[in-house]
Amino acid sequence: VHDGSVRSLSIASAENRKPQQSNKKKRNESPGGNDSGSSNLIPDVLISCGYDEAVNIFSLSKQQQSGELKTPSNLETPTCSSFAPPNDPSPTHVLIGLSSGKIVIYRKKDWSIQHILACHDEKGVNSIAVHPSGKMALSGGKDGKICLWDLMRGRLAFVHKISGGSMDGRKCTVNDIIWSDDGKRYAYCTHEGNITAREMETGNDLLNINLPTTSKPNQICFVGGEDGLFLAAGCNDGGLPLFSVGSVDEEDEEAGTRRALMAIEPVQGVATAGDERFKCIRSVKGGSGYLVITANSGGIISLVDLEGAARMMLDDGNDNEEDGQHGEEDSNTNYSSDEEDQDEDLAAEILSSVRIGSGARITAISVWSQSNTEDISFNVEEDGNNDVELDSNTVGDEPQLEETAHQMKKRKTTTISMGGKNNEIEMDSDAIERARALVSQAKKHEKRKSKKKKKKKQQ
Repeated sequence: VHDGSVRSLSIASAENRKPQQSNKKKRNESPGGNDSGSSNLIPDVLISCGYDEAVNIFSLSKQQQSGELKTPSNLETPTCSSFAPPNDPSPTHVLIGLSSGKIVIYRKKDWSIQHILACHDEKGVNSIAVHPSGKMALSGGKDGKICLWDLMRGRLAFVHKISGGSMDGRKCTVNDIIWSDDGKRYAYCTHEGNITAREMETGNDLLNINLPTTSKPNQICFVGGEDGLFLAAGCNDGGLPLFSVGSVDEEDEEAGTRRALMAIEPVQGVATAGDERFKCIRSVKGGSGYLVITANSGGIISLVDLEGAARMMLDDGNDNEEDGQHGEEDSNTNYSSDEEDQDEDLAAEILSSVRIGSGARITAISVWSQSNTEDISFNVEEDGNNDVELDSNTVGDEPQLEETAHQMKKRKTTTISMGGKNNEIEMDSDAIERARALVSQAKKHEKRKSKKKKKKKQQ
């Protein structure tokens, strides 16, 4: 597809235009219901930006490439991209950031250039995030600047210079910048290890933390919902920390409330995490609200549920209060300290993993998701050849469910009969113990809830 590495991927949605018969059937199945909205969307257009100074356009519904753009010769390589509005079923524009420091705004209808925005220096633009409304956007680059753009007028609205560059005087490099789903908060991470989340209306910091140099965050994403908002980071040392986004008063801090938890521990005892580095992380809509897709340097893409880590932070205050009030009663229950130590193991649950080819180096991912995928259907033209050819390296006898390399060290092989064939499936030797610990932990939480209910009734 590209003559060189892919720098960025972006997906746009479209309305799912099903045959009339299918629509009637759906209405009959759901009388009086209104099923408009995200459940009626499909992934439509994919754009990829590469080192060959090309932007390739693909139709996902037709499963074929539909066009190619060459960036203006004086603007160099496309490095990042975003549709505008990003979550709209019919986005009208595409923003492309370039290594020259410029941002080109294309009109999606005919891919003509509408504006060329300039603010970053010649070191380039690393990340673009369009506000959910589509009216403004944030960009970050290697010049230590975060720029706020007024897309309605096509001009710069505000510039924030990040302080605290490297020791040799170099400016901070913004690795990633994102908006929350409601557009009320944004966050960014830097090559130097800083992660910051801010409230858009007031500009107040909701999170400002500096990670160790070896834990450089490559990408970040928001997860959570009504119970609390969290920020997950994919780091260079193979770690995946989860941070609580929001102010915590001194009383909560003294009570031991955790504002951060290492959902996946970094690789220990080596100079570099190598193939286990998390290069990409993106949130997934639906499910528990805490689902993320991760990609590492070893070519493994995983679906991870971080609800366990979030619940540990959310329940921390309640657990401390409950333990203080019922210390004597809890001491009589049959819970060992080993069960408490299992919290960290349960912080992240890897639901599914797949290795791309023989372990290709992943440089970019884009995630499209929705809660209900049963009704998704593509209208593919019959006269086209729309078969998807799979590389022989991607399909074989190897198990699709993979783990990161540092987890593989503790695996054992078990032969399981599936469909009349014996397939070797590699399983984590601690998997059964973790499952037991999960059940034990769930029972423990249920008992605590039951105690609280009884206490309320007595009051």
